[in-house]
Amino acid sequence: MLPAQESGGRVGTRPDSLGVPQLDPRLDPHRDPQLDSLVARAITRRQGQLADSTLLSYEADAHGFLAFLGQLGDGGLIPPRVVQSEELALRIAWWQPGRSAQRLLGRRDTTLLPAQVQYYRDRYGVVLDNLPDRIRLGDGQDVRDVPHPLGAGAEGRYRYVRGTPVTIQLPGRTILVDEVRFQPRDPSQPAAIGSVYLDRETAAVVRLSMTFTRAAILDTRIESLVVTLENGLVAQRYWLPRRQEVEVVRASTWFELPARGIVRGHWEVGGYTVNEQVPPAVRALPRWSAVRPDSQRAYPFAGRVVDVLPPALQVATPEEVAQARTQAEAAVTAALLSRAAQPRVTGRSVSDLLRANRAEGVAVGAGVTQRVGGALFTGRARYGLGDARLKGQLAVGRVPAFGGLPPVQLFAEVDVRDAGSAERSGVTNSLASALFGSDHTLPFGVRGVGVMGRRSPARGIPWGWRAAYEQEAPLAVVGRPAHGRYLPPLEAWRLQGVRGEVTGGRGWVAGDAHRTRGSWSLALSAAALHGTDGDRAPARRQLLRVVGALEVAWPLAHDRALVLRSWGGGAAAAGGGALPPQWGVYAGGAWSAPGYGYAALPARAALSQRVEFRQPVAAPGLPLGKWGKAPGRVTLAPFAQLTGTMPLPDTRVRCLAVGVCPSAPEGGVWPSVGVGALFFFDLIRADVARGVRDGRWRFAIDIDRSFWGML
Repeated sequence: MLPAQESGGRVGTRPDSLGVPQLDPRLDPHRDPQLDSLVARAITRRQGQLADSTLLSYEADAHGFLAFLGQLGDGGLIPPRVVQSEELALRIAWWQPGRSAQRLLGRRDTTLLPAQVQYYRDRYGVVLDNLPDRIRLGDGQDVRDVPHPLGAGAEGRYRYVRGTPVTIQLPGRTILVDEVRFQPRDPSQPAAIGSVYLDRETAAVVRLSMTFTRAAILDTRIESLVVTLENGLVAQRYWLPRRQEVEVVRASTWFELPARGIVRGHWEVGGYTVNEQVPPAVRALPRWSAVRPDSQRAYPFAGRVVDVLPPALQVATPEEVAQARTQAEAAVTAALLSRAAQPRVTGRSVSDLLRANRAEGVAVGAGVTQRVGGALFTGRARYGLGDARLKGQLAVGRVPAFGGLPPVQLFAEVDVRDAGSAERSGVTNSLASALFGSDHTLPFGVRGVGVMGRRSPARGIPWGWRAAYEQEAPLAVVGRPAHGRYLPPLEAWRLQGVRGEVTGGRGWVAGDAHRTRGSWSLALSAAALHGTDGDRAPARRQLLRVVGALEVAWPLAHDRALVLRSWGGGAAAAGGGALPPQWGVYAGGAWSAPGYGYAALPARAALSQRVEFRQPVAAPGLPLGKWGKAPGRVTLAPFAQLTGTMPLPDTRVRCLAVGVCPSAPEGGVWPSVGVGALFFFDLIRADVARGVRDGRWRFAIDIDRSFWGML
């Protein structure tokens, strides 16, 4: 599970992962008298010597949100996803000499994914007085006793430099605000790093934004911790809290894939009454308290939590890009580079550890990574209990001097490749294959040596390439399912030669409050091969194959959405000759052509377009104990789909490709209609669809496609 719980023990040490900036070289020992005077006045003001004595008390309302987000990978794999969000209502009171009381009046939450989320108590309160002189965050578990950059004695611990001044225009008044950037004189000590905006006239804090040195952050899981406090001018005189934000990113691992739990807090404070008598009952309250839980639930919030989340917390959930497997492997390797040079057992996905199909039976495997000097060795192996054969890959590349993944690796492999399109997740296919003989893969054997590279930039398009000398061959059916039987194997030709491949893909989010999301993927392969066809006749082919997918989801009112999904591909042989079966394009299945059998529409070119409308409907909620409660709704997704195919030129190849001849082997348009249901946090999808042309009713159930790369 993702690191959902804030409190508790530490999970590993990531000494090089904290997102803390280095010392700015412009911060030098040369003094700026005006800046020194401003900082000194701000420090003195915090000690109460120059504070405006006319501020006797105030009360205010605070409206806030807490959100826990989960993320797998290094950012490009799966964007952060909201797991749980809470909406909060506070009543704040402050009176001299700096005493205060905060009372939680309203609280409601929504759980969007199963998780047990527990926040530190100070997440439920507003920061007053711009933090104390000894900063504590996360109930002292994240940061404890860190000197404030404007606290007593701060000038001996911090360096200051003038930033960009800001002018605030108010009716009949202009306020000059100076930015002061601060960093510790000794960055190895617990300290803050950031900037503070000070009113030039009064030296009052207008805005404070900071992160912390590694030495200051106590929880070794934390990658980054950022706090921003904004004050607003109340009664034309007093700078009091207006907006506050905090973000804490904790890291863990899942199958050696980086996993992050992100806590984001957002507060808006307003409705001030100044210098009015604070009731004695309020003065008697502790610094933080809460009304009874039933009273919190009865608080009159407007709308739903997911509708009123601030934009900073409304993180969309685009589909995982098609190259998730490649990115996951890159993320695994990157995570291992910073660790001790000792072998580490890894796995890119669940199916790398355990799988079942007709060509291998049940197969078990694992991976290993070893760094030796400046070289990185990665290997993975899998043993099929049905075929009694060992498969895998060994790769080696040189680690760049500046760190990171090897940009180029040499490799050798013996493996099983799938000629079909992904119609199921790996785990679902293994279960269906082992239990019922329903294997939605078209496996053939591959041996090869070559060179490969990949890039997974934080910005831009993740892509990979490889060039190899390969041998391709058919595989026999060796698996024995518990029930039923497997279809005959793909009649792959025996070929060898040079093959190259380029792959890429990306997800994106556009818009603000109602966000359009989408993803695309593309794979291009070219080869010059020679060998024999299915009749062992000589065959020499120059081949080209391209397959791509595009999905776009437009949100509509009331949680409705319109989803368009396009998929297609084509293959060709130079001179118009017959295509080897392993180079064809195969439509048929829950995604490419619902209502038709898996790979029942083999083609040299295919194009599929789905139009889907998603509508949430009420349904009983499912209690999950300590993990929360599944939302009381199901998303219905009626859809219509058209799939067009251009048949393979060789009828015999069309028949042998899937073991049986399709009922209508010619090309044309294959329409489908159906309805899907997304339930259990929209993680599970069940479809019922019918192929209108020579098809039949078919049922499918699977995990959300976003997670297929891990399964």
